[in-house]
Amino acid sequence: MKIAIFTEVLEPYVCGISSYVEVLRNGLLGLGHKVLIVTSSLHTAKSVIKGGVIRCPARKSGNKYGFEIKNTHDPLVTKIIGNFRPDVIHIQTDTKIGYMGLAMADRFRCPVVFSVHDYYLDRFASNNSKLVWRFKTYFEKKHFCDMIDNAHLIASSNKRASGFVKQAGRSRKVWLLPASTDRSVFDYRNASEEAISKIRKKLGLPEKAVVAVFAGDLGVEKNLEFVLKAFYRNIKKSDKIHFLVVGDGTELEHLKTQSRRFKINDRVHFAGKLAHSIMPAVYSSCDIYVCSSDDGLLSMSFVEAMSCGLPVLVKEDKEKFVYNMIKNGVNGFVYENEEDFAKYLKTLSTFNEFKKSELRRIVRGSMKNTDSEYMAKCTVKAYEQAMKAYRINVDILK
Repeated sequence: MKIAIFTEVLEPYVCGISSYVEVLRNGLLGLGHKVLIVTSSLHTAKSVIKGGVIRCPARKSGNKYGFEIKNTHDPLVTKIIGNFRPDVIHIQTDTKIGYMGLAMADRFRCPVVFSVHDYYLDRFASNNSKLVWRFKTYFEKKHFCDMIDNAHLIASSNKRASGFVKQAGRSRKVWLLPASTDRSVFDYRNASEEAISKIRKKLGLPEKAVVAVFAGDLGVEKNLEFVLKAFYRNIKKSDKIHFLVVGDGTELEHLKTQSRRFKINDRVHFAGKLAHSIMPAVYSSCDIYVCSSDDGLLSMSFVEAMSCGLPVLVKEDKEKFVYNMIKNGVNGFVYENEEDFAKYLKTLSTFNEFKKSELRRIVRGSMKNTDSEYMAKCTVKAYEQAMKAYRINVDILK
């Protein structure tokens, strides 16, 4: 099968979508399929293709990623796609490059799969005025709906995406796909004590402190202010627990301000964007992964951290546990409020080295069905369903 993947973001841009696409591509290639990726970049003046990836010139934008493709009708891309002749087009971002994917599918007569990775109402800083918020989300909703209306199959790693589609005024079924990672790369056993010590020193983390980590886009939907408040109200300096925030986004400055306001900035570390290649070492140098989102979708960093053996503290929400990833009290804890969060965090921080080592082994073992091959096999089934829907020209979701 020939698959063309359209995504506004790809490595070296660090986010869940770029990681997802990389893992998916590796899995598909491993199964013998052919994959072509079309993405945009601020660092090229003309479209270039290398290693099965077309990078198109981008310009700065007010969208979630900060940039978008300049020309959705690039003749070079059209020529390459025409020669490639994809069996299916898989769109990852409902930005301008998503519209390019739709145009290519129409031109070369192939089905479209659209993956829902986030929700249009969660993309802007909470300090935007109501007028600006309404203006921006009006167009974001339009883009979101355009992708849904023109896709032959909607996919996501989380059942909550069905609610997002419904709230957008559309009645479409969402095909669930697993979020996976390369477990051979994200493995705490690959990181030596020396490497962990160097990473901690580089990030300003105390050698003996217990470190909770979050990694991802810093948007309002991540609800990280909850973690800061929990530290302020329930975690003392004497607990020797620190919080590492990896990533950038619309909420970064607000979170830094709140950290200073709560006077916990000596225990909260903002690392900014880090290269994806060093994230296995970063996770391995930490002790716990925290997820405080109320309604966000399952993130790749969540999966990567667990693959590195980090137990997860996650807010109560059964829809988040796709394929029963979290077993409460076994590979993580589910909390309902700040007090629960602090209690479980303190409990995990008291584990001795033997208990930590045993817990890492258990957590990593619980992720055995999250490799790239499994993810690719499930996705191929979705492609086949989209191709069937396209061939018979029937909306299979009604």
